[in-house]
Amino acid sequence: MADINIPTIDLNQDQIQNVVEKLYEIKKSTSKDLRSKDFTLENGQVWTSWTMRESAYKKKAESLPTMARGIFTQNIDGDYFIKVRGYDKFFNVLETTATQWPYLEKDTVGPYEVTAKENGCIIFIAALSKENVIVTSKHSIPAIKTDSQAHAGVGYNWVLKHLDSVGKTERDLAEWLLDKNVTLVAELCDDEFEQHILPYTGKERGLYLHGINYNTDILHTLPSDLVQKTAIEFGFHVTDYKVFETMKEVKQYGDEMQQTGLYDGREVEGAVVRCKRNGNDFMFKIKNEQYLVYREYREVTKALIEVSDEGLVTINSKKARCTYEKTPYYIEWLHKRVIDKPEWFREFKLQKGIIHARQEFEKFWEAGKLSEL
Repeated sequence: MADINIPTIDLNQDQIQNVVEKLYEIKKSTSKDLRSKDFTLENGQVWTSWTMRESAYKKKAESLPTMARGIFTQNIDGDYFIKVRGYDKFFNVLETTATQWPYLEKDTVGPYEVTAKENGCIIFIAALSKENVIVTSKHSIPAIKTDSQAHAGVGYNWVLKHLDSVGKTERDLAEWLLDKNVTLVAELCDDEFEQHILPYTGKERGLYLHGINYNTDILHTLPSDLVQKTAIEFGFHVTDYKVFETMKEVKQYGDEMQQTGLYDGREVEGAVVRCKRNGNDFMFKIKNEQYLVYREYREVTKALIEVSDEGLVTINSKKARCTYEKTPYYIEWLHKRVIDKPEWFREFKLQKGIIHARQEFEKFWEAGKLSEL
């Protein structure tokens, strides 16, 4: 078993029982807000995934038994257990009352850990037994755990690669997860599988470990130094982080990131801040505006292009919604590139070519060629 010691906490099984029972009650009474799905696993265990409507986290937070976004439970003879535990739903700065800067400064305490927000899809890794792990996406487990078309299947395949890179086995990880009763939270970043906005190629592909959560109803997430040690132990990519003592320093760093679009010289989706609020672990995020501009390019492209069965690429007559000042220029550029570079966009809606198109437009912009539009 891995030699990484983490604190032991009381899982409070009675509280878990109460929370899961309430989830079933909510599902029965207000099925529009909450749904569940059962997954039968390779050893016959049945785990239940719970999916809450996004708006409920904002509008009905006080009535929710848990704020977990990504949670799988198991029923053993009427006793409920949490098998996979994601983070609590967390929001952008200025998105809710609690994430306005004055409230953050007043209601939270440090130290404040600011981690890079990698640009991929979230993956959970948990123990099925002493021999095997289960890899899930936010709400799903593939029928075939190595399914190369499913996010969790690709995630599982990466788990095996990462473990092998440091001479460890699936059993080594499974035993540790089972013993500690925790869930690993990672970001799957792999352009060969699926492109998002920012590039992850070559050695940058894989799983970036950014969280370790106890399988409890209330969020208990380990500090980033232990997360990094665990990542190194099991061969995962490490997620960068910084520690600040005051919210003022956090805000200043966020402002600097907005000006440069970079986290320590790297393009990232943004930053996630971890601290304490009312004695509990609390998280919020700072979006990178440059990333949001890039994302808007992707969304307007998907909205505007049409690809026929024969591979003919055209622009439809829809009017794209633009938030950022560069986007209208991007749309003009897109109209021209669809004509002279249609191959750039044939697989765009299949999550291919997204990064290349954006990079080509940025080159065009930096070269001062707007007069050609």
